[in-house]
Parts: sequence; structure tokens; C-alpha cells
Amino acid sequence: MQSKLTVIIVNYQSWGFLSKCIDSLLNQDSGILKIVVVDNFSNDGKIDSFRKKYSFVQWVQLNYNSGFSKACNVGTNFVKTPWVLFLNPDSILPVDCLGSIVSFCERNNELKLISIRMKNNFLNKPFPHGLYFNFWTVSNTIRQFYILFSKSKMRKKTIDGKKVIFLGWISGSFVLIRKKDFDSIGGWDEDYWMYGEDMDFCKRASEHNIQTCVLYDWFYYHAHGGSSRRNKDIELITKAELISSKHIYIEKHLKGIEKKMTHYLLISTKFIELIFSAPFSKFYRVLLFNLLKYWKKSIKTKKWKSLYLQQDSNFN
Repeated sequence: MQSKLTVIIVNYQSWGFLSKCIDSLLNQDSGILKIVVVDNFSNDGKIDSFRKKYSFVQWVQLNYNSGFSKACNVGTNFVKTPWVLFLNPDSILPVDCLGSIVSFCERNNELKLISIRMKNNFLNKPFPHGLYFNFWTVSNTIRQFYILFSKSKMRKKTIDGKKVIFLGWISGSFVLIRKKDFDSIGGWDEDYWMYGEDMDFCKRASEHNIQTCVLYDWFYYHAHGGSSRRNKDIELITKAELISSKHIYIEKHLKGIEKKMTHYLLISTKFIELIFSAPFSKFYRVLLFNLLKYWKKSIKTKKWKSLYLQQDSNFN
């Protein structure tokens, strides 16, 4: 049977999670998929044993930590199938779910940019999506009121007896799309190193009339933070990157006075939050110091870039 689907997994020292993820892919419908793992310079000597254990996987080893977007784009160079699934290594799929998902979407061409329900370690059932970032979603207080008025933007529909929810953006932990649609969007934006790239991808997709949706009748397990929370150094980098990625999104997708106001609201909100935490935590003092340098440089140059990529460093 000819493969219909290529699964691309970006890995950074997430070997325990990755093993479980690949094992769950082995329990999918026979012949439907090929697997590509792009290793973002884990540089810990473990990839060789994984190559031997999972010899059927296409392994791509990068010589630096390129970030999620770049690694995903590299992975797509090996895609020869009509469908591609971007899947986080800390995800586990139930038995024989991918075949039914692909078949369902092939019968319903309006389903373009697809995710499924996410369950976490506590077996909760969150939707893998969020609100597009703008002035009204920076502050937690304002966001709650905004959410009340944004629910109308979520559209529910029953297709072939299955519940489908059309909405704004979906998490990059599970993104299923036709390769031709991926190419028309232009791939993942490599200005993002970590975080924000999924929101940006969905935003650009909407500009090509490619709408996002969540298939409610399917789900996957997602551990969250498999690569980003293993030690304080990595967590510090990812916390700072979460903020800089929001600034990148603001700069790319907001206009005029709203763009400028949202930049400054994000800065003031995060500064106030950290200034109260810093006296009690070295972690937050360092985070605040790094962000202050980042904000100063970005405001001066009027260029909002990834903080990590600006530093031209890696986790090692």
C-alpha cells in the first residue's frame, strides 16, 4: 500500500517521549505513513541507538538547534505523500486513529488545516487552540471579557456524523494538512524559534482561505513541555522566547497604532508581573534582566526578532 501520510517530528533531547511517540505510530493503520524525525542538535550521543532501534524512520540530524519552524521545514523536504502531519515528540496517538482521520478528511475537502482534541497528563480534554494575539488578549483581565465576545467566532458543524469545530488557530503539537496546502501557505515562518509559529501559520493560512478546525471525535495525549522544562537553563530560554515570539507576531500581523500599543502593553504587563516576582527568585531576576535588554534593543532598532536567535547561541 502506498503511503498517504508523512509524520514529521522535531526532537531535542526528548528521547523518552520520542520512543513512546514512535511506538504509538507503529500501532497505526498499516501502510498509511512514513516517519521523519528531525533532531535539533541534541548532541548527547543517543541518536545512534535510536537509528538502530527505529531503522525504518528517516532520521535528519541538524548541526545546530534551529528551532521548531526551521526543523519542520527541513523535514518537509522528505515528504512525497499527499498529507503531512506535524507531531510533537511528547504526543501519543491511540491505536489506528490516523487512517480514519485521513480518510474522513479526504471525503470532506473543506477540512484543510486540522487538529484533534488534546488530552494531557491529567486526562483533561482541552481544545488544542487559542485566541489570536492582539491588544485585547495581552491582559488576563481584558482577555476574559474578550473571550465572551469571541465565542461567536467558533463554529460547530456535524459532518458525516462527526463533530467538527472551526476556529482561529490550532496548536503546533498536532497539525495535519495536505502538502499542496502547506506549500501554498509558504511553510513555517523561520523568524520564530519557539512558540508563536503555530498561530502565525494559521493566520497566514486564513489569508489563503485555508480554515483551521478541530475534529472532536478523535484525540491524542500530549505531555506538554517535553523539551522545554527539563532544567532551569532551558526553561529560562523558553520563557523569554515565549515573550519575544509574541512581539514577532505583533510586528507581523498588527497594523498602525494597534501594533504600537500592543507592543507596549505586553512590555508593561510582563514588566509589572516580573518586578514583583524578581525579589524572591533568581530565575525571575535573570529573566527580567534578559527581557529588559531585549526590549531596549528592539525599541531602539524598531526590529522585533527572536531573542534566542539574536543571541546566536544554543542550549549547550
